[in-house]
Amino acid sequence: MKQLDADIKSGNFKKIYVFYGDQDYLKSRYKDILVRQFVPDGDTMNLTCFFGKKIDLKEVLEIAGTMPFFAEKRVVVLEKSGLFSSACEELAEFIPDIPDTCVMIFTEDKIDARLKQTKAAKAAGSVIEFTDLCEADLRKWILQRIAKEHRQITANALDLFITRCGSDLWQISNELEKLISYTFNKDGIRKEDVEAVCPPLAEDKIFVMINAIFDRNADTALCCYRDLLALRTEPLNILGLIREQYRLMLHAKEMSEENVSLREMAEVMKLRDTRVKMALPVAKKSSKIRLIEGIKACAETDEKIKTGLLDEHIGVETLIVSLIKRRN
Repeated sequence: MKQLDADIKSGNFKKIYVFYGDQDYLKSRYKDILVRQFVPDGDTMNLTCFFGKKIDLKEVLEIAGTMPFFAEKRVVVLEKSGLFSSACEELAEFIPDIPDTCVMIFTEDKIDARLKQTKAAKAAGSVIEFTDLCEADLRKWILQRIAKEHRQITANALDLFITRCGSDLWQISNELEKLISYTFNKDGIRKEDVEAVCPPLAEDKIFVMINAIFDRNADTALCCYRDLLALRTEPLNILGLIREQYRLMLHAKEMSEENVSLREMAEVMKLRDTRVKMALPVAKKSSKIRLIEGIKACAETDEKIKTGLLDEHIGVETLIVSLIKRRN
């Protein structure tokens, strides 16, 4: 991404860009930035866009080879084409010969680095993966967005915002817009503003549920379960989140016993710092045996539900009650 930023800053652009990865927001943002570099608004003659796998590659290559109409560049955008997921000799042969008057931009979910066309794209242009930002970069990105609106946010409000919005930048961007609008007449964004505007994620409810389970608070734990059902979270998905949280706590406990720092834990488990930070206190006060037994109980319940021995709603509710009754 640094090289891409350098290209944009210097104006020294490549003939082909292939963007891939999970972070759709960044792929779309950089695609739009590149398009605006060459095609003014309203110019429909020099911008051609294709979407999906059902495209005529011959037509794409013909357009890419056509001289632009009273412009310096012709831009061809292909989204989710799948052309970098399986062998395509025609594309591989065309890429080195892309004319200087054309820029091709691909945005894909996945690519195969072993393919000839991928290697050709790397040689002739840039192949860039857009993954979720690490927590430090995510905080920096959010703070920069807020600063552009001449606003500030408290530390605990930022922590809660990240916890509730996750790492998807589309979600974060949308929630930031709502939050900024909600606090337009205030001097800053506070925790209560985030609570009022940003709904909790399913993972957020799971944290509350797990804390209630280990505090032996059946009312709160079952209330969280019903809240998740009201949010249209399927019982089996809730079961998966519970099992995932028990595994997280077990790994965190084992690493804390080896004096591994919180940041290192997050890096090893490929999670945000805040998620590990929230799980660690419960993990420390529980025994490994209880955590392992909880993981096994989740697996057993999952098997019984999938084989028809248990109704999924009753099965998950019964599991929660049984987890509450276990000793630390």
